[in-house]
Amino acid sequence: MNVALGLRIRALRRLKRVTQQELAKRIGISATLLSYMERGLRKPTPKMLEEIALKLDVPREELFIIRGSADDSENAAFSGRIALY
Repeated sequence: MNVALGLRIRALRRLKRVTQQELAKRIGISATLLSYMERGLRKPTPKMLEEIALKLDVPREELFIIRGSADDSENAAFSGRIALY
């Protein structure tokens, strides 16, 4: 899995002031699995991504936006690759 996706999930979770345990419970997975996903060690399923976005109250696409990038085309390319999930 791309580490950037995991870091984005972590950043959004923290921005919403939600713990790993809380988010994991809301989406029906273990906190350990969520931790692995945030560190890029496990790949979330498309259903998990939908649930994460829903529970964090963000559009699904928000999970794939790389903030602070000097090149917005990088965001577009990254977002386009997730359609393959």
